[in-house]
Amino acid sequence: MRLTNVVAFCLGDIPSAKVGIVEIMNYLQHEQFINFQFYLTAQLTKEILAEADIIISIRSADSYELDIIKECKRLGKLVIYYLDDDLLNIPLDATSKDYFNTEMVRKNIITIINNSDFLLTNNIHIKRKYESFVNKRAVIIDAPALLIKEVAIEKHSENERECIKIGFSGGIDHKTNIEKFLKRPLNDLKAKYKDGISFEFMGAEPDLGALNYKFIPYKTNYEEYIQEMKNIHWDIGIAILPASDFHASKYFNKYLEYGAIGAAGIYSDVEPYRFVVKNEINGLLVENTEDGWFHGLSYLIDNTVLRRTIAINSRLHLEEKFSVSKIASDCIGELNDLVTFRAQHCNPNEIKLNLGSNKLLFSKVFNIFKSMGYKAPVYIIKKIIEKMWKNNK
Repeated sequence: MRLTNVVAFCLGDIPSAKVGIVEIMNYLQHEQFINFQFYLTAQLTKEILAEADIIISIRSADSYELDIIKECKRLGKLVIYYLDDDLLNIPLDATSKDYFNTEMVRKNIITIINNSDFLLTNNIHIKRKYESFVNKRAVIIDAPALLIKEVAIEKHSENERECIKIGFSGGIDHKTNIEKFLKRPLNDLKAKYKDGISFEFMGAEPDLGALNYKFIPYKTNYEEYIQEMKNIHWDIGIAILPASDFHASKYFNKYLEYGAIGAAGIYSDVEPYRFVVKNEINGLLVENTEDGWFHGLSYLIDNTVLRRTIAINSRLHLEEKFSVSKIASDCIGELNDLVTFRAQHCNPNEIKLNLGSNKLLFSKVFNIFKSMGYKAPVYIIKKIIEKMWKNNK
């Protein structure tokens, strides 16, 4: 019997795609459970779609992607929608709010899920919020800690350094919360410990007043991001999130990354970190206040044994519960259709779609103008400037 042909697609080669879907499916292909290919949305052709038994749509929201999903559903393909963010409830201070909060895009997302057989997610809150939209059911699968196969465990037994490195890794949307909760504590810590500590920020570049820190630009390419994370040697990793319904629906990616690189993670005492962190065992949970962060970081800086305990325990936890092989096995257990489903034969000529990069570009621009009206030109120019700024960093 032939293997199931699984095709996943996404608008961009983003970390969400790599971590949540691509590496899991690549493993299943390597173990000869399925045939798998990942494509950018613009790369999809009628021939690719015709050969597929299962289509996995990753965070799709565009009308072009909606048309693909509808057609695949009409042709009898099994459709899975992967979602790792609460896209229907993007907060007003997020950089993507102008796009995702438009009525058209929100309707696209709901209709895509309506045409999906399964919703695949990493968070119980997303399952509860979105399960009513999907045809069959929502499935929760953890995302793997990809860095554990990249970072050698020997790194975690290094001698104590004279200067303790404290780092943060995250997108630019974290800038506001870093400045709100960490600006004063980090400056006070620097005054207290002087050359005994240093700070590094990857991705977000907050205004921290007089505090000097090393800035590491965000890596849009996931392989470059992995390489950067392999080369940093943080003793403490900061993971700050506000207490909100939207942020509670996120995944605890920072735990996977900090644990893998041997850093002792210090986390806001909120979901999703409460899902995975046991206080002072595999992480430190702190109150989201200036005093909470100051005292929590001071506690970790002063306590070498605790730092090492957290680093060792979190790494072991990841190796046991968050390896790609473990998550892939869980995925088959929860969604056996991945290896058993076969679609009826389909000829590419049967597919009623106009595909191609030019068509996708037109669709994206059309979506922006239709959903945002007179604000569209400003939005497009802002996005172009942001991209140029990132490329020049």
